[in-house]
Amino acid sequence: MKLLLIKSMVLLLTAAQVILGTPTVTVIAADLMVYPTRVVLTDRQRTAQVDIINSGAAQATYKITMVRRRMTETGDFREVTTPEKDEKFADEVVKFSPRQVTLLPGGGQTIRIMFKIPPQLGPGEYRSHMLFTRAAPAIASLPEQEDEEPGVIKMNIVANVGISIPVIARHGELEAGATIDPASVELRQQGGKQQVLAFTMLRNGTRSVYGDVAAYRGEDKVAEGKGFAIYTPNTARKVAIVVQENTRLRSGDTVRLVFTERDEKKPLAETAVVLP
Repeated sequence: MKLLLIKSMVLLLTAAQVILGTPTVTVIAADLMVYPTRVVLTDRQRTAQVDIINSGAAQATYKITMVRRRMTETGDFREVTTPEKDEKFADEVVKFSPRQVTLLPGGGQTIRIMFKIPPQLGPGEYRSHMLFTRAAPAIASLPEQEDEEPGVIKMNIVANVGISIPVIARHGELEAGATIDPASVELRQQGGKQQVLAFTMLRNGTRSVYGDVAAYRGEDKVAEGKGFAIYTPNTARKVAIVVQENTRLRSGDTVRLVFTERDEKKPLAETAVVLP
């Protein structure tokens, strides 16, 4: 039976949802610049703003929403469908505006964010993610008539890839500590000659930690990684940083690992190990 050629069907999917057979898939590039890429609100700093710029070549409409995501030990994020006991989310205490903007190429918009603290709010860290998604174009490109094949259904799927940033609201006097598990440190060979230092960081306290990691052999920095976070309620994060190309680490080398939070000078965690 000759099946109908579906020309006008455009599905909006996230990148993770592109799993339907083998249709034609068009990925909409985000074409969106967002700054800053992380927002932290406190009892004393209750407002913030995020600036976005359409860096694409065409006018675009973006929707702004708050979503709940959970970080895994490897740093990936998963959608939260059922909150766990100790999870607290910022979407219930953070307000923002606007929620949709249309920007010309090069155009920008400021998103204003406010931490609204209800009287009964318990102390702790509340986190959600501000998600920017580009609205679907009104008309998607269609296959030409000569491309039609009898008995074949064709669909043009538009994958709407979004950008998200964490929005963190801290209430009360919170504190955090971190350690690097020396027993977890190992040197891995990745690909050809590339070396990777892998280890586990541990968090304690009532707030998340976020910062940069560096590895030293003697006084020489041999590897570094930026922007590692352990979000509450997680207590561990598996970290891997690439050793610099001009450096070769060997078994028996003593390596010092340092984790420093952003805007801080004193390391929050530090350990030295002899590589096995």
